[in-house]
Amino acid sequence: MQLNHLKRLNPRTAWQNEATDFTPWLAREENFSALADALHLFEAEVETTEHSIGSFSADILARDRDGRVLVENQLEQTDHTHLGQIITYVAGLEEPTKVVWISTRIREEHRAAIDWLNEQTGEDYSFFAVELELVQIEKSPAAPLFHVVAKPNHWSRHVARKSKNINNAALSERQGKYLEYWTAFAAALDEKLPGLRGSNPPSNHWWPFPIGRSGFHITLTAGGRDRWVGAEVYIQNDPEQKVIDALMQNKSAIETDYRADLRWERLEERKGSRVAVRWENIDPFDRNQWPEIFDWYIDSMESFRRAFAERIRKLDLEALSGSD
Repeated sequence: MQLNHLKRLNPRTAWQNEATDFTPWLAREENFSALADALHLFEAEVETTEHSIGSFSADILARDRDGRVLVENQLEQTDHTHLGQIITYVAGLEEPTKVVWISTRIREEHRAAIDWLNEQTGEDYSFFAVELELVQIEKSPAAPLFHVVAKPNHWSRHVARKSKNINNAALSERQGKYLEYWTAFAAALDEKLPGLRGSNPPSNHWWPFPIGRSGFHITLTAGGRDRWVGAEVYIQNDPEQKVIDALMQNKSAIETDYRADLRWERLEERKGSRVAVRWENIDPFDRNQWPEIFDWYIDSMESFRRAFAERIRKLDLEALSGSD
């Protein structure tokens, strides 16, 4: 087995600006879920960003099963100003609140301050300090890591108690909804295109399918909170966007084959890219809309295969990776 070493990157290489880059990125459902998993928050979903509390604005305001979750971000080491803002925010929220302070380095005196707040406030308030890292192995896409360095003393017992209450499958309500949704779609897919799916239905908001070449997938997506569904060709490991550039040379022909205009998106923070379609203002958790959504998914999959499968198969990836 060949092993390699983990390389730590400056988070500013992925998010240059805290307010315009990192906060919107973290507020996306798939990214906020990673933070919620690190903190063992159950059914946490973002409600808004830049939420006004007095004369300040909290970066992210979310909600879980027990109340509010407030997230304050810093793409640098912690400072007294942000500590003061956090205390101000808590005073302005008149309900049980969890406060998450994310920073690239939690100074020892601020970790001690978070511990003190957890000791002095009641059970309605919980404070967390989280260090953010950005890591990479060779040329793989960079990945964020969330390290919880301070939390309430009772949190481990609290998590264990909550886990028992959520059912033996250990699925949150949101994950359960996605599992039910994709399981129903799997039945429709097996009926109309038998043998196409190669994996079991997931419990998250996306489901990838093979398109005939490693590193490329047709991915179906669903946004339960924001009411949309989508489909895309996802291109992994395209850090310099050369693969999507090569495909875009035939953009007009591809969209003619697909029979619709497509969204060509560079995902530089993920070192990848995608070509997507999206259906807005439709609720994937509304069972009455499932037949129409599932037909749209299947049509989209067939269209992506028609427009992309052969072109992807013919791509000379070695030549692209070596080109200037």
